[in-house]
Amino acid sequence: MKDEYAWLEKLTDPRVVKWARSQDRAARRSVQKGSKALYGRLGAAYSFPIMRSVQLTKAGIFLFYSDERSYKVELMDREGCRKPVADSVALGKGAVIQGVQARPDGGAIALHYSIGGSDEGTVAVIDLSSRERVDELHGFVGSLLWRGDGSYYYVREYLTEKAPDGVPPPATRVLLREGARDPVVFGSGFDTNTFVGVSPSAAGDEALVDVVHGWARSRPHAGGIGDPESWAPVYPETGSMVTWVDRVGGESLLLSFEKGLGQVVSAGPGRARTVVREGRWPLQEAALVGDKVLCHYLVDARSELRFFGLDGRPGRALKFPVPGSLAAQTGAGVSACGDEAVVSFSSFAFPYAVYVVRASGLTKVASVEVPGRYTVSEGRAVSADGTRIHYFMTRRAGSTKRKALLFGYGGFRVSVSPSFNPAYLPLLEDGGAFAVANLRGGLERGEEWHRAGMRGRKHKVFEDYVAVLTALRRKGMDVVGFGRSNGGLLMGATMNMRPDLFAGVLIGYPVLDMSAFARLLAGRAWVPEYGDPEIPADRRFLLKYSPYHNIRKGRKYPPTFIYTGLKDDRVHPGHAFKFFARLRDAGADVKLRVELESGHIGTTPETRIGEEADKLAFVYGALGMDPVGTKPRR
Repeated sequence: MKDEYAWLEKLTDPRVVKWARSQDRAARRSVQKGSKALYGRLGAAYSFPIMRSVQLTKAGIFLFYSDERSYKVELMDREGCRKPVADSVALGKGAVIQGVQARPDGGAIALHYSIGGSDEGTVAVIDLSSRERVDELHGFVGSLLWRGDGSYYYVREYLTEKAPDGVPPPATRVLLREGARDPVVFGSGFDTNTFVGVSPSAAGDEALVDVVHGWARSRPHAGGIGDPESWAPVYPETGSMVTWVDRVGGESLLLSFEKGLGQVVSAGPGRARTVVREGRWPLQEAALVGDKVLCHYLVDARSELRFFGLDGRPGRALKFPVPGSLAAQTGAGVSACGDEAVVSFSSFAFPYAVYVVRASGLTKVASVEVPGRYTVSEGRAVSADGTRIHYFMTRRAGSTKRKALLFGYGGFRVSVSPSFNPAYLPLLEDGGAFAVANLRGGLERGEEWHRAGMRGRKHKVFEDYVAVLTALRRKGMDVVGFGRSNGGLLMGATMNMRPDLFAGVLIGYPVLDMSAFARLLAGRAWVPEYGDPEIPADRRFLLKYSPYHNIRKGRKYPPTFIYTGLKDDRVHPGHAFKFFARLRDAGADVKLRVELESGHIGTTPETRIGEEADKLAFVYGALGMDPVGTKPRR
C-alpha cells in the first residue's frame, strides 16, 4: 500500500515543521480553556517531588528527584542532612538530568543529562571534594564503571552509526576512558541488538558485565576490574534472561529466569546450585546485603521484599503500608552497600518514602506525603483467551464519580506498578479515578508473561487491555484510554479494535507504523520484541494490527489527543504525524500536540507542566468534568 504520508517522516523539511506547528496550534487552542484552569493546579501538584532513584554509597545516600522547578541530586548523610549536589537549572536552559551514577565511595558522580530530554546528551564526571567537572562525554552513553586509578570504563551506544568493528546499529561497546584515546576493550564482534551493562562487584575488584540480546536473552560475564581481556562468561548460554546479583565466596550469584518467575543461583567453575528457589510470585531483582540475599518480588504487581540466607533459608519478609513500587533507574530499585540497602517506595497518591533496609527490618529516613485520603483498589478482568488480567484503581476516599483514566503499556519486560505521578492529582482531587492495567508483555508475572505478549502474540496485549476496559464500562464508568511510547501502540491498536469502549484516547510519543518502525531512529532495537517488518512472516502479523494501517473510513472513532516532541530521538515523531493525518482523513475528531523542546524521556518541569495541563484538559473534556476543581494542598 502506498504511504501517502511518508513525507511527514522528513523532520528537516521546512514543510513538515510548518505543518507540525500548525497542528500544534490547533491542538492547544482546542484545550486552552481547561488547560489554563489546570496549569496552576498542576504547578502546585508538581511541588510534590518525584523520587527517580536512590543509591547507597559509603558517603551516604544519593537522591535523584524532580519537582516543579528542576531535576536535582542530593547527598543525604547518616544524620539525615541533605546537601545539594547537582541541579538541572545550572546545566543550561532546557537541561534535563536523566540519571546519576555515584562512585561506590561517594567521592564522584557521573551526571547524565541532555537539552530538551533527548537520548543523546552529555555525561559530566564531577569530583565532589572539589565540585569540579573533571571529565565529559558526549553522545549516547550508558553505564560507567570506575577503576581504582581514577580511570573508568563506559558503555558507548551506537544508535545512528556503525560500531567501530563495523556492526550496524544499534550496538554497544565498552570503552576505557584513560588518557587521550578511548579504546574499545569489550564487545567487539557482538551482533546488532546486543546491549551491555557494567557494574562493580561488592568487593570492588571485579567487573560484572551483563550481555543482553534483545529483551529475552542475556548472559553474564565477569573478570578483573583492571583486566578487560579476562572478562568471560560465568554461566552457560540458556536462551533466557540471566543477570548479575554479585560475587560471593568465589562464586557468581545470579538472577535466572530459566524457569520463568525467577530464582537466584550460585555458579562456579563447572557447577551451579539454586540459592533461592522460584516461588509463586515473579522475582524482579536481588541484591547481596551482608551475608544475605534481599529479593524484590511483585505480588499482584506491588513490591514486597524478603531476605534469604546464602543457604536458601527464608528470612524476614518486608511489606509496605499500601500497594506501591520501588523507584528504579535503569531497572534497579534496590541499592546495596555492605550490610545495608536503600529503597525508595511510592504509590499513586504517595510521593515517596526512603527506607534503609537491614536484616532486622525497614527504617524510614525521608518521606513526603500528600494530604487527604485516597484508596487503592484492585480488580481482575477476563481476556479473550480466558486469562485473568489484574488492574489497580485509585481514587479519593468517598468519591462516587464514574470517570476514569486507564493507563496501559504491555511490553519490553516493563512492570506497571503503583507509583507516584503528580500529573494525576487534580483528577483524583476532583473525584476521578486513575487506573493501570497489568498486561501481558510486562514482567508482572515473570518472563513467560513477557513472552506471551511478544512478536506474533502481541495481539494478546491488546485483548488484555480491551478486557479491562470492558470491565470498567460494565461498572458504568466512562473511560479515557492512555498509553505512551509502546503504550501508544497499545492505544492505536485498541481504538481500532473497539472504538466504542472509549470516551477518549490519549496517545503519547507513540509507535504506530509497524511497517516502518525498524528503519526510523532507534527502532531497529525493538525488532526482537516486535518482529522484523523485512521478514515476510513477521510483516504479516505486524500489519495485521499496525495502528497506522488499520484506520478505516466510516468507523466512529472516539475523540483522540496525540502528543509528541520534535526532539524525540528514540521514537520518531513521524509515527504520530502520519497516524494523525490518516485518522483525520477518516473523519475522526483528533488533535496533534507537538512540543518543540521535549524528547522521549522527559523535558524541563516547566515544559512538562504545560504539556500535562493540555493532556489533562483533554481528559477532563472527554469525561465531561470541570477542570476548575480544588487546588491540591501542600
